[in-house]
Amino acid sequence: MAEHLRLGHVAADIAAGEFFSDYISKRQPVVILGLPDDPSFRADKWTDLDYLTSKAGDIDVLVEPMHPTTRQFGTDVERVSMPFRDFLASLGREHGPHHYLTTQYADEDEGAETVLPPPTNALADDFPRAPRMMGRLFLQQVNLWVGRSADGSSSGLHHDFHDNLYCLLRGRKRFVLFPPREVAHLYPHGTLDTLHPNGLITYEGTVPRADGLARRVACTARVRALERKLDALPNGKGKGKSSAHARERKRLLALHDEALDELASMELDEHGGGEDDFDALEGVLDDGGEEVDPGSVSVDGGEGDDSESVAGLSVSGDMEKEPLSFSRIPTALLHKHLNLPTTAVLPPAQSADSFPALCETTAPYVVELSAGQMLYLPASWWHEVTSSSDVDSGDGVHMAFNYWFYPPDALETFDEPYKDTLVWEYLRNKTDRNVEGPRDGKRKPEDRGEGSSNSKKTKR
Repeated sequence: MAEHLRLGHVAADIAAGEFFSDYISKRQPVVILGLPDDPSFRADKWTDLDYLTSKAGDIDVLVEPMHPTTRQFGTDVERVSMPFRDFLASLGREHGPHHYLTTQYADEDEGAETVLPPPTNALADDFPRAPRMMGRLFLQQVNLWVGRSADGSSSGLHHDFHDNLYCLLRGRKRFVLFPPREVAHLYPHGTLDTLHPNGLITYEGTVPRADGLARRVACTARVRALERKLDALPNGKGKGKSSAHARERKRLLALHDEALDELASMELDEHGGGEDDFDALEGVLDDGGEEVDPGSVSVDGGEGDDSESVAGLSVSGDMEKEPLSFSRIPTALLHKHLNLPTTAVLPPAQSADSFPALCETTAPYVVELSAGQMLYLPASWWHEVTSSSDVDSGDGVHMAFNYWFYPPDALETFDEPYKDTLVWEYLRNKTDRNVEGPRDGKRKPEDRGEGSSNSKKTKR
């Protein structure tokens, strides 16, 4: 196959409402000419490695070595922990291969992953919690990607489980993109369970919802939200008001009981039938308390694993060697099939005969992204990413920063992009209460989807 499709592009000052209606709601990728135009977005300062070291050098990070055989990232090679300053210094070595800073998830300490994983937690005053143009989408996680490769290094073909706003700060990235419906032809490690209407792919043995929220987290949030509504009911005065309040209390109590029953059932299914419903329910609510945090939880209820290099769902709590969302097709074979230049090496005993359905895919988009540009990629779009340094770059470093958002499943409305409004209203309010300063949750008129004729074009 030699045919490639070209992806459209838009200006970075596009109104949030227009961006939602033209791209997010249509689940359509697009190149954005510029970086976020929010005044608080200063991540372009990170291209100065001295500045980056001074801000976050003491933070420990996990970096991924290149696979010695296939010469690519996104494999089962064990990652290495080191101070961020040591990793940045290692990129100055003349000869590689160099390690790659990818998604910061913890194999042994699941609780270590947050919305702002290292080193972004030390850089948080250099970017908005969510860019203006993304409207009402709910942030799942951010991540910083740093590596060095003059000839190009590949992530491997895979898909993620959240919407991605990918900001390229240095270097070049070539993306090969297939739509989610091509899952039948791209040989994932997982067995397909559901292709949701919003494009989200889920696999057998996992329990995600279409909005990417873990069912257990959503149910716990529903219980808390209903409790708050019950607590907020006033003591009505007068016969008419008292009657209306009594009816509303009765309705909310019934919904609360249903949510408690569902939560107890999940707990029993997860841990067996050794305790009664009440004991199981007390355990999960005592553990969760008020700390219902969707941002650190991926669609399977474990920690978020989306990435260029590592993305997937666990099955019954156990991680396969390769994540479920990664394709079995070797990168070298994919590149050969598409007539693309490659540095990847075909593994022994692998050939095109092993993947006959690859020839049945539609023509992919091939996107050449340059520094100072962004790519919006809806959840579960398949992508293989080849990262390269600029030929005129003195240190040969490539760098990107991205936002992941929970995939919207109410695609008709900008203001409420998630169907489960009770749960998402609770989570949004809880998050807003924990955000201060420039991330106080306040929204300008253009953030609510209203166009602005005075919006300034980004100067990047």
